Amino acid sequence: MIHGARPKQARLRTCPNVLLSVIIFMTKAIVMFSGGLDSVLTAKVLMNEGIDVLGLTFITEFSAIDVPKFTEKIKKRAEAISLKLRIIDISQEFLGLLKDPFYGFGANINPCVDCKIYMLKRAKEIMEKEGYSFIATGEVVGERPMSQRRDTLYVIEKKAGLKGYLLRPLSAKLLNPTVPEETGLINREHLYAISGRSRKPQMELAEKFGISEYAQPAGGCLLTEPAFSSRLKDIIKHDMLNIDNIKLLKFGRHFRLDAKTRFVLGRDEKDNENVLSSAEKNDVILSPKDFNG
Repeated sequence: MIHGARPKQARLRTCPNVLLSVIIFMTKAIVMFSGGLDSVLTAKVLMNEGIDVLGLTFITEFSAIDVPKFTEKIKKRAEAISLKLRIIDISQEFLGLLKDPFYGFGANINPCVDCKIYMLKRAKEIMEKEGYSFIATGEVVGERPMSQRRDTLYVIEKKAGLKGYLLRPLSAKLLNPTVPEETGLINREHLYAISGRSRKPQMELAEKFGISEYAQPAGGCLLTEPAFSSRLKDIIKHDMLNIDNIKLLKFGRHFRLDAKTRFVLGRDEKDNENVLSSAEKNDVILSPKDFNG
């Protein structure tokens, strides 16, 4: 039996009075699904090959300002292509990567390489436990300077323990053949050789697949944003790193009063509401008594 294949029953008529039962195996694969165009296309490429695909999304408090709203968008993008989706919140576990990432940070406080390795290790656990054949990502050679260089892609694959079992369908023809390609689970000729930062090839492929609505390129992870990263570095320096404080970093203006005290000022009604909802038990809340502000 092919590892990760799931049997289906089919009926084959050989003559008017004889009916045979035939086992058909369907390959199963996991796609790391962010909801962005690259991951949507990756899922569609595999689904069009008759592969049973599970979209796997890892969420952290750094995924967006409004994490619940962001999560709903991902769900809708998965539904739009009839993709099964599983969402896992790894916010707490992720904090450890911010202390001293082995491969360092990008331009801000984004441990992109360590982040990818960690998520892929988690995905590998699911792959092995539930009988999937391989994992695929929407990574494109040269699209991002830190984590999507050709040499870095191989490092990520090796360190995640997925050598030969991590497929990048959009750039597969520019990379070494994987086990799924070599064993015929997927046809390499049906994969692509996209590279660089231009989105034109992906947009053309989206049109080919009939995908008309997709997310436009944006900053994405908050750890890539200079202002947020500066605030985060401050709470790490003062040993105040926790989920509640991270939520608070997303709103208001921030001032450091002393080593143990950080002052957050709401700038408008929405900011004030978010600051209040993020307050911890021992926080001091100051509000104007006789005037608005």
